[in-house]
Amino acid sequence: MSRRGRRHDEAAHGGAWKIALADLMTVLMVFFLVMWLMAAVDPKDRDAFVQGISGEAIDSGDIPMLDSVPLQAEVIQLELKPPASKEEIEAAMKDISPKDINIEDTPEYTRITLKSDSFFESARATINDNTRAQLEKLGETLAGRGQYMTITGYTDNLPINNFQFPSNWELSAARAATVTRTFIDMEVDPRLITIEGKADNNAVAPNKTGYGRSLNRRVVITIDKVTPVSFE
Repeated sequence: MSRRGRRHDEAAHGGAWKIALADLMTVLMVFFLVMWLMAAVDPKDRDAFVQGISGEAIDSGDIPMLDSVPLQAEVIQLELKPPASKEEIEAAMKDISPKDINIEDTPEYTRITLKSDSFFESARATINDNTRAQLEKLGETLAGRGQYMTITGYTDNLPINNFQFPSNWELSAARAATVTRTFIDMEVDPRLITIEGKADNNAVAPNKTGYGRSLNRRVVITIDKVTPVSFE
């Protein structure tokens, strides 16, 4: 029993030198790493580091300040065109009969009302060929302004029910979307546009007569003049 115990103790103590050697190697590795860093670092930076860890005041003249570092990137200032004036809009739509368009101009917004019968085929959301060019000119006029706009379609109260438009809701929204697509093709930023379809709501005339219904079939473009923005 005593012989086995003695052998066990010898085996246990025989590995102690390995631990001591590992500690020594770790210390040497750290020592050489510190020596290498001291040789590689700029002397001024090394002195500042030593002063910092020793609690001494650091001369700020040795440390480059933010405003003395040259900036690599250039700031590009994008200039937006001023809000579209009523005169510019009228010039873009000069070939449209005055009875088919109305422009309301205030300090806060410009509201353009387009009579649908002059711009769209009956019961469809397709733009007439003879007015497409005018809508494109209007889109060109509004492009690059950074103005939010809401494009709202309206119909009369006569029901519609076909494969393409189950109701006036779809027709009014589709007409607003068609105007929007034309503007986007003319490089108006789509993030500035909101589309609404309101069917026969908010009528501006009684739907009892053909003339009244023709006034209610319209697309209204409301353009904000207060908060121009740029997404670039």
